[in-house]
Amino acid sequence: MNNSQFLLNHKHAGFTLIELTITIILISIMAVTVLPKFFQSNGFEEYTYRDELISKLRAIQLRSMQQIDNSTCRNIEVTSNEIGLFATDFDPDAINICKTSPAGETTTVTIDSNHSVSFTVTESLSGFSFSPLGKPVGCTPIDTCKITITITGESGEGELTVEINQEGYIHAS
Repeated sequence: MNNSQFLLNHKHAGFTLIELTITIILISIMAVTVLPKFFQSNGFEEYTYRDELISKLRAIQLRSMQQIDNSTCRNIEVTSNEIGLFATDFDPDAINICKTSPAGETTTVTIDSNHSVSFTVTESLSGFSFSPLGKPVGCTPIDTCKITITITGESGEGELTVEINQEGYIHAS
């Protein structure tokens, strides 16, 4: 029996020392870099709030496009820990003033006090709304209305942005 036939018929019964060493090194590198992410929540809140903000802004935008009469309030207010529709009805005693009645949890994103996350908006906006065509209204300058909402995590880490362009497209960037 020659050597090539022996190699074809012989089955390997284990790993070589090099394969075992490389496997142990790779597992140890992954343990040092990946495992700490599973035991702390830093960085995950920002993504959760970003996704929630995008879905609620799109819902508010759709509501504005469906309710084209002037009987509903569509003003989106922005604070450092809350963003959304805080009132849905106009005050009958005042012209173009929204009542302070709560709009509900379906249209607001509120940051939990246990999370160190905050909202900031470009163009120094304290609020904006959507037109019946779904475009943002209330920007300065009107021609280039691009609203950027920045979600900042603990100590400035994990800064994420949500953009609303002048045509109304809401996306994460």
